[in-house]
Amino acid sequence: MSTYFENLLTQIVSYLPAALRMIVLILLAIIVANVVKKLVITGLNKLRPLSYLTKWGLVKEGTDEAGLNKTIGQVFYFVTILFFLPAILSGLGVSSVVDPISSMFAKFFGFIPNLIAAGFILFLGFYFCKFIKGLVKNLIINLPIDKWMTKALGQDSKTALTNEAQLADVLSTVVYVLIFVPILATALDTLGVAALSKPIVSLLDQVVGFIPNLITAVLLLAIGGFLAKLIGNLLEKLLETSGINQYSKYLSFDQKEPNYSLSNIIANLVRCVIGVFFFVQAIAVLNLEVLNAIGFSVIAFLPAIISSLLILAIAVVGGNILADFFAKVTNNKFLGEVVRYGLLVLAIFMTLDQLGIAQTIVQSTFTIILSAVAVAFALAFGIGGRDFAAKQLDKLDKTINKDK
Repeated sequence: MSTYFENLLTQIVSYLPAALRMIVLILLAIIVANVVKKLVITGLNKLRPLSYLTKWGLVKEGTDEAGLNKTIGQVFYFVTILFFLPAILSGLGVSSVVDPISSMFAKFFGFIPNLIAAGFILFLGFYFCKFIKGLVKNLIINLPIDKWMTKALGQDSKTALTNEAQLADVLSTVVYVLIFVPILATALDTLGVAALSKPIVSLLDQVVGFIPNLITAVLLLAIGGFLAKLIGNLLEKLLETSGINQYSKYLSFDQKEPNYSLSNIIANLVRCVIGVFFFVQAIAVLNLEVLNAIGFSVIAFLPAIISSLLILAIAVVGGNILADFFAKVTNNKFLGEVVRYGLLVLAIFMTLDQLGIAQTIVQSTFTIILSAVAVAFALAFGIGGRDFAAKQLDKLDKTINKDK
């Protein structure tokens, strides 16, 4: 019995240094944690980070600043306790529990330099990008873009100034993003997060490779718009000088002076054609397969559209001229209207056939309508000329009998 107590006492005495060490570490951890907590709360109360968080939209207004600072201090308190936990548990000989925690803290402390470096990179990158954004914005605003817009697009000065400010915001933001994205990728690469940094770098490479094509496309659109306006205005002036606008009244069915001119219609058509060509070429530069196919289809369909518009225009003008002619010659306005709308219907069917819209149905419908008109004309002539034919036959019969 005495041997048992001796062994127990020996074990207790052997554990005393470890127990005392553990108690000292616990007390030290509590003291250090409290000191860290007070320092954090005091620092937060002086720095007042809540105002900045509220300004950045990370925290809603009306948040209790003292309560938030206390919560953050409490977090630092428990983190400090966790730092002492492996040393405290090692005195108890529970290595199976201590080893994972020690490994976790070792990885965490090894990660801290990378975390600090990434934060420093983002901090410098943020202010550098902000500086470049402001520089680009001021540069664009100081350029006479409003005057260029006024000349090129015909905008008033107030609208041009508004568009200039919006353009400056958009372009400066684009420059900001293009500079910040590689900085973000560098920061992520510093953290060793390859799963995030590699896709971002790949995306950035694609964007950077796409920028020259985008700039070329924008330049093509700008040049196309300028040429379309220049050539359209020049053509409109030449057509006005040629006196073609005197035929504009024939584009209206009531033949009153319209609020549009033939020269303006032709000039706008030329502007649209030039604009479409440059737009399709700009899409082709971007190498977007779906849009390329659509653009080339539009170009291929453009001759049919132009010829259809010409057919309709000729039908309207010719119908109005012929309607006036027949109305004056026959002194019958109804006949003139028949000629006018007959030509218009014929032109509509020709236009649909030219555009390739349901060609079989259009041709069949036109044949049926033409046949119906012919039959109706024959019936009307037959019924209307019945009495006349009877008189002529009776006169012929009398002449034959007289000769006998």
